[in-house]
Amino acid sequence: MSELNWRLEFNEEIAATLIANLVTEVHKVQGENILAMTINALGSDSHFALTVGFQLTMECNGVHNVLNPSKNWIGSDLYNESVRHVSKYVWNEAEKKNKNKFAFIMNSEGYTYADLKFWSDVFVDIQHNHLTHKNTGVHFVQIYGCAPNSINFRFLQEHNRKYNLLMGMSVVCGSFLESMSHSEYIQSNESRERLKKLNSKPKVKPYKFLFYNNMVKLNRTYMVGQIIRRGLHPYGLMSLNLGHAGDAGFDDYLADGGIPTPYDQYIENHLNKDHIQGKLLKHFYPETGEEIFQALLNNKETLYSLKPLGRTRWSAENQGDGFCSYMTVGEDMYEHCEKCYFGIITETKYFHDVTNKDAPNLCQRETPSEYEYPVTPDTNFIDCITFTEKTSKFLLAKMPFVLVGFTHSLRTLRELGYKTFSPYINEAYDSITDDEDRSVAIAEEITRLCQLSEVQWIEILENLIPRLEHNFKLMTSNDPFHTLRFTVLPDQAR
Repeated sequence: MSELNWRLEFNEEIAATLIANLVTEVHKVQGENILAMTINALGSDSHFALTVGFQLTMECNGVHNVLNPSKNWIGSDLYNESVRHVSKYVWNEAEKKNKNKFAFIMNSEGYTYADLKFWSDVFVDIQHNHLTHKNTGVHFVQIYGCAPNSINFRFLQEHNRKYNLLMGMSVVCGSFLESMSHSEYIQSNESRERLKKLNSKPKVKPYKFLFYNNMVKLNRTYMVGQIIRRGLHPYGLMSLNLGHAGDAGFDDYLADGGIPTPYDQYIENHLNKDHIQGKLLKHFYPETGEEIFQALLNNKETLYSLKPLGRTRWSAENQGDGFCSYMTVGEDMYEHCEKCYFGIITETKYFHDVTNKDAPNLCQRETPSEYEYPVTPDTNFIDCITFTEKTSKFLLAKMPFVLVGFTHSLRTLRELGYKTFSPYINEAYDSITDDEDRSVAIAEEITRLCQLSEVQWIEILENLIPRLEHNFKLMTSNDPFHTLRFTVLPDQAR
């Protein structure tokens, strides 16, 4: 080991933790889900399977710390030491099983930079130190839970070149959206019966839109600001958790370096051009950002009233042994859908990537110059189309929606077999590449939809019933290979 002021070591306790979190032997994967299906497609006896979600325990000056991989530590001495130790451990475990092929499983709705970079480097180390065959497509395969489509695969190839990832590994794409939704849907008779009633007979409703926002993010807060500035908030049920609701999950988020609280400080930070949040706002919303956040600051009472709607996945009601409404529609959402004509969805990935080399003023800490990494405020996802429970719930609820997501998200849904809502909803925004222009176009369409009369909405919903029913049936399909539509290999393995 390098002579550093800390030690990273795998004692018996840490090894046991790694066995539990890193190693998932293929034959132990059970159930009709994406992991089981993709592993079966590979051949259950040939690959040593690894799953994302591990933790490294570091001993520093006698104190044990849990270290979660993030983009900020890549390239550091700690990072390089961790790569060497994990690759050695993984190889030793694989040798015990007499295996030299690896399946890396990312049961995630998108491409996560920190995970991809770390495990790519681990596999490079395994290849260089333990394997003789240099065709990586033979020894390594990556399985993704993100939307299986040509757009995402193109992004994967671009990330490979930009961030030095994946080493030409074979790739299998599945669909986290459908596999998780179906898994939860089949668990609850009550949920199935409740869903069958939604939108079966269009009726007059007291609100126009339903807009869920729990964790605050720049694009979500901006869209809430657009609605408030346009005076549309009385037309809908809308939430935004700015830390005033006492949600335990949100408190944890703050502790991990999330937004500051109270909410007025959060808004003011975005209006401060010297603050990192102000720099992000100026970069991603240069024309309209300041106006929108000033409108939020000028409407504190309205903003502060936007508490979470219904239960969050962290709430006590969802922590028991019973059915947990995460990917499907719970009783609270059913009640909300009964009151609203359409949904507004702010998906996880919205902004196009900007890296530390594109915009060094957005970097919050120093990183070795030879490494390029994203500084976009979209959690840790790099460019890709993501679909999460946010979208699946509205598909299950048989409710039309406006999707505040990455460019071509609606096109991707159609590629997956779902039907969207044009011309009743103007979906031209889906093809707009500029993130700010897309946001403004979405706000314009929400404004138009709010101005439609009750009679117009009844007619729209009646015309959309065949599409809504089609989407529902596709989402709840019991075909075990429903999510394995898109399988590709790297160039050198074709």
